[in-house]
Amino acid sequence: MANLLNTLRERTLPESNWILVLPPWGPHYHWLSYNLQRSQLSWSLFFDIKSLSHFIPIIEFEDFLHLSSTSMITIPYVYNLQHFSEGWGENFEEKLEIRKCNEQVSYEKKDDNYYHGWFFGYEDRVRAKQFECLSAQGFVTILANHIIKNLTWPQDINNENLIKSIMFDRAETLLHVDYGGYNYWRARRSMRYARRLINLGNRFRADYLNSTDIHDRTVLIDDWTKMKRHHGQALGGPYLGIHLRRRDYVQARPGHIPSLEHAAKQLCYHLNRLNLSLVFIATDADENEIDELRQYAYNICNISTNQIYTYRPDEKVLEKILDGGKAIIDQWICAHARYFLGSYESTFSFRIQEDREIFGFEQDSTFNRLCGNNEGISCEKSTIWSIVY
Repeated sequence: MANLLNTLRERTLPESNWILVLPPWGPHYHWLSYNLQRSQLSWSLFFDIKSLSHFIPIIEFEDFLHLSSTSMITIPYVYNLQHFSEGWGENFEEKLEIRKCNEQVSYEKKDDNYYHGWFFGYEDRVRAKQFECLSAQGFVTILANHIIKNLTWPQDINNENLIKSIMFDRAETLLHVDYGGYNYWRARRSMRYARRLINLGNRFRADYLNSTDIHDRTVLIDDWTKMKRHHGQALGGPYLGIHLRRRDYVQARPGHIPSLEHAAKQLCYHLNRLNLSLVFIATDADENEIDELRQYAYNICNISTNQIYTYRPDEKVLEKILDGGKAIIDQWICAHARYFLGSYESTFSFRIQEDREIFGFEQDSTFNRLCGNNEGISCEKSTIWSIVY
């Protein structure tokens, strides 16, 4: 969507001044602390908003709501993106078409002649003047053509609760533009994490893993637009970083996700090879599985339980940072490791690898993964996505 916004700003008059509204986070499938807030979460809880705004103009959803002088804000156009019901066809082509909705949607026209829906949990504060399902095939920037050619603002746009805005639901229907290219990496580099999360991660690294940015050569300057690192500039802390997926992933990727015993064998192999003695594991495994993994590692290479760490904040800290903040701290600590092993085709592992590209680690220390039980100790590496400046 950031690339869509860039396209609109390039192809429309300056006074259009398009701004990206950041939809609130949650609820997320992997956030299991049901006693904590899991929805209507602002981006500032997890990211540095000022850093994001150096890439494109942005506004938090809560701030967007405050643009209306009334308690109810009206979005003129809401589009639910969907695939073409007949599929892609024999040849790939980019196309858009207003169609009947393929599935039941969460928007409904009520007696007030407006469309009401979930709107990220703000159903009592947001409504839409017009709603349509838009069958889409291609890259996200094709939406720019639709907006420029077909968009006309309602005559009553000056009403105090009607804000010039468009909402696209299910944007994942469309493809990334320039995935892995220059603008992709500009967007990714702008996604600096919230300072309080970084501080917690850094404190854990210093207290338990003998890791600091000075020694690890991972110092970041505040303005990402002025920073360029080369592979090999970062050293990393004296520990092995592992992202070990469990739960549903064990069944979803049975040939590529190791048993706990085989994960321990690989852990021991890499510690010995790299002459390291500390391990940090980011995982969705429960405590029993973590204890089992530690026991396997002790039996295989005599590594004690206090050499294998996971980040487990106390209740007071977790109440402040939530599950999303904990995940970012896991990611941050893994990103600073001397050597990293991810999980097969895991998007969380991909994000850690991107962070390590930004820091300037050697790619041989980054694009690695845990091998499945039948893949031995050394298996096919993860796909390399090199940073582009």
